[in-house]
Amino acid sequence: MKKWLVALLVTVVGFTGSSAAHAELIRDENPYVLLEKLANKTIERIEQDRALIDEDINHIRVVIREEMMPYVDYVYAAKRVLGRNLTETTEEQRQEFYTVFRDYLITTYAGAFTQYDETKHTIEFGDSGRFEKGSRMVVVNTRLIENGRPPVRMDFKMRYDNNDDVWKAYDLVVEGVSLLNSKQAEISAVIRSNGIDGTIALLREKAQESVKPHDDGVGAD
Repeated sequence: MKKWLVALLVTVVGFTGSSAAHAELIRDENPYVLLEKLANKTIERIEQDRALIDEDINHIRVVIREEMMPYVDYVYAAKRVLGRNLTETTEEQRQEFYTVFRDYLITTYAGAFTQYDETKHTIEFGDSGRFEKGSRMVVVNTRLIENGRPPVRMDFKMRYDNNDDVWKAYDLVVEGVSLLNSKQAEISAVIRSNGIDGTIALLREKAQESVKPHDDGVGAD
């Protein structure tokens, strides 16, 4: 599976035409409907910024940071990635890890987005009627359609953030492969080799790299 497909999972997790710092969060009590609205805005934003992206590939990172991350529960995901290592860290280390993990995700997603072509790719959404009102954790089913290729199933795991009053994605399962589980295994191995401080330093280094396609993971050279 192409790595950009795994990161494309978050294509539908939130873009608007202006900075998220100044824009209203897109809200809908039905996460299926919310995700579809955000997907449409994503496509519009990519089309709108195509010239800027072609001129400077790092512009993708700006767009993701400003528009997408408000709809990604990176703190919850980071805690899941740390797993049992969470209890062996100090509060300062945890907060630092959350920050660099967010920045690492931004760079990772940006690299994946360099492979996205809005003229070739579309997303189909599951029936919004499947959502049970009152649920606080759901799996939203979607399919990525690419010209000349079989559809790719993408199941978004989402939870309702009571603090921000909005649905947020924390994991995606692409054809049965969980991004969160993959990152947990990857980062746990790095922690065993380098400790939490060494892992934070490595994530920070990776996060600061210039955007490039086909990132090979945390421990790659």
